[in-house]
Amino acid sequence: MTDRRKTTPGGVVPTPDPIELLAHDIRATVSDVIGGLRLIDPDDLPEAAREQIGRIHVASELLARLVEEMLLGAPGSDSHEAGGVDVLNLHRFLDDELRRWHGASRPTNTRVLLSRSPEVPQIIRLPSLPLRRIIANLMGNALRHAPGGTVELGAAIYPDGTLSLCVSDNGPGFPEDLLPRLFDPATRGGSAPGTGMGLHIASAHAEGLGGQMLARNLPEGGARVTLNIPARSWKRAADEPQGTLPNLCGVRALVADDSATNQTLLRGMLAHMGAECETASDGIEALNWLNRERFDIALIDLEMPRLGGLEVIRSERLRQARGIAPPMVMVAMTAYVLRDNREAIFEAGADGILAKPLGTIETFGKVVHHYLQSAPDPADWAPERAPPFSYATLAELMAAAGPDQGDVLLSRLKEDLTGVADAMSEAIEDRDLGVIRAQTHILLSLAGAIGALPTQEAARRLHQVTRQGDEEAISIAAKMCLGRLQEMRAELAQTG
Repeated sequence: MTDRRKTTPGGVVPTPDPIELLAHDIRATVSDVIGGLRLIDPDDLPEAAREQIGRIHVASELLARLVEEMLLGAPGSDSHEAGGVDVLNLHRFLDDELRRWHGASRPTNTRVLLSRSPEVPQIIRLPSLPLRRIIANLMGNALRHAPGGTVELGAAIYPDGTLSLCVSDNGPGFPEDLLPRLFDPATRGGSAPGTGMGLHIASAHAEGLGGQMLARNLPEGGARVTLNIPARSWKRAADEPQGTLPNLCGVRALVADDSATNQTLLRGMLAHMGAECETASDGIEALNWLNRERFDIALIDLEMPRLGGLEVIRSERLRQARGIAPPMVMVAMTAYVLRDNREAIFEAGADGILAKPLGTIETFGKVVHHYLQSAPDPADWAPERAPPFSYATLAELMAAAGPDQGDVLLSRLKEDLTGVADAMSEAIEDRDLGVIRAQTHILLSLAGAIGALPTQEAARRLHQVTRQGDEEAISIAAKMCLGRLQEMRAELAQTG
């Protein structure tokens, strides 16, 4: 930031830069909005409210990115140049956009779908903000011109490696005479559908990404606007050497630290080396992340509120020993690296120790790369091949209930699972997606309590595909989920 100073009898005193003050206030306010949204449990809300909360959540995170870009590009800012290349989880990006526009479409009863071919990569290297702006313009246009109809966001990879993102609708389509000059800024306004400034803005962003916009009317009615990005653009940073820094493209990292400053620093360094990063502010949040998703490495601060880092590491190692979690590198972060501390840290199951304060990005990169190179191979671990449930986890659960209540707990668990099976079967037959999603939430909780990984994974998959609206995928996922549930219930029937 600009260093403005004024002279006083005591010497030179820095004067706060207005841009720096503004940056601090805006970031704090946006963080409060996002933090407040994260405290809302969507399971406690009706379906319509969940959709709108999801829409607001996605939009608020986009607002945070837009604010950050604005501040980074402001005069006087000495931060890195705005609009840099991001490590982008494309699958999550598309799921977020589906959630956002599904909520936006509800007032007009428009159906929003997501179509993603299996070849679409999970991780790409593109600036996320221009990509979001393009999708926002295309989806906004499609929803305006196909009220009560269907809008589909699609993603595919061509044989030459071109990444194709498109938005299709079953509205009136574009006037044929305007199609050749649809992205010309001179072609604007009037009553012609989609001829506002949005398509010109989208086209300009597409050029900035190294891509191209195309538009056509569909034979069955409606229109499709496509963004094509050549492989050299979305892969460009993934294969480039990064000097003395390791290339961590494709690596997923979890950073658990109660310091927002350390979170920002670690996330920034990991992203600079190509890794994707999630953050947790305490031990409970870290365990929730580890229970929901898979990571290649976890950096765990030992001094966290609610649950300390040692307890997090011990808990995760226990899950791995029981076969209900994949092998993963876990590195402890602490400022107190005394001999006794080291012994306790390694006894808890840490692979290594990262001393605070953190060093340079070069040193940090070497440490992370070293641990990843010696990491166990998780390729042979798959939740689908795990036992129907963990007997050790169930035994602990029954022991915690007490000698008089253990059998009661088991009986109620079996009854609850029977209820879920019956309700889900009926909902699947009636194609009631709302009830299916509600039952998968219950099943995820019940299966998680006893370490039933195959059922958990099947329920998670079914919940995901019901959001996408693909009937064939829903049918396949539903059959798999009911099958896994039946296996678990059959195994439980032999217990107690």
